[in-house]
Amino acid sequence: MAKTERLQRFYNSLSWQKAREYKMASASFLCEICGEVGEIVHHKVPLTEANMHNAKISIANENLQLVCRSCHKRIHDEMDGKGLRIKFNKDGNIMPF
Repeated sequence: MAKTERLQRFYNSLSWQKAREYKMASASFLCEICGEVGEIVHHKVPLTEANMHNAKISIANENLQLVCRSCHKRIHDEMDGKGLRIKFNKDGNIMPF
């Protein structure tokens, strides 16, 4: 099975769907960066095949952040292959742009 297929299976799982729904509700369905309507539940520590079975990374509310499409794009635009250039606060949350 290809890498993307394994990760896609995770994203189709009931555990992910429940974690995603919980995060969206706990964030009042608003982007935790800019306050617009949140659509994407983002992993602060990026999800990989190596860590996708670690619940503290894959489904723990503390590692998830609800963001709008615009902020999600900015988060990933900041990750340019040279390492993460995003700033995080003391709680591990992404600082507003």
